[in-house]
Amino acid sequence: MLSKQATMIVGPQIADIIFYLPTAPILPTGWQATQPDAIAKLIALNGNHWRKIVTIMAKICCLKVDITANNGAVWKSIRDNLLHDDKRILVNTKTSQQFLPRLTCQIRIVVPNTRPECLLPNNFSKDCWHIVCGKETQQRLGLMFADAESTMSKEESTLWQTIDDKNKIKRQHTCLLTPYLDYRQYSNALIEHTRELLIKTKISD
Repeated sequence: MLSKQATMIVGPQIADIIFYLPTAPILPTGWQATQPDAIAKLIALNGNHWRKIVTIMAKICCLKVDITANNGAVWKSIRDNLLHDDKRILVNTKTSQQFLPRLTCQIRIVVPNTRPECLLPNNFSKDCWHIVCGKETQQRLGLMFADAESTMSKEESTLWQTIDDKNKIKRQHTCLLTPYLDYRQYSNALIEHTRELLIKTKISD
């Protein structure tokens, strides 16, 4: 369902992170984000492309220091319940069962030919993180840096800080401009860098 801001929202209405993407997944009739098999159904309908997307989201939402522990049991548990609004996730391993904290997330689809004023950086809500994924989404919101495709003035571009040594991610307040959620662009090292920023930086900074 499209809102007045010409976006499609998938997941809880209030979340710690909003991921902005250019293309919506196919959802089955009657699908609800809080269903136990919601993510499994989404992956089944949309294939490996969306499996990668929700996997990267889950890793970013992981608050555990070592996301590779127990063969990734924590992020896998988060992925299976990615769009739930629970702040804690039950993680089962071969030796234990425990509830661990996590960041909650929402997916917001930005449709073509629109630049919703409420979604521009100065108007992003400051009580959650906004991760704008990939050039296509950024272009739709007027947040492109590349000279040939720039939609920002020089004054606007100086407000953004690069947070990694490869200049892949830029930050302004609680908004991050990142690569698209694909391992060819968003490596595990970059995922870890993003995750650490979200954990260590207070949301009011």
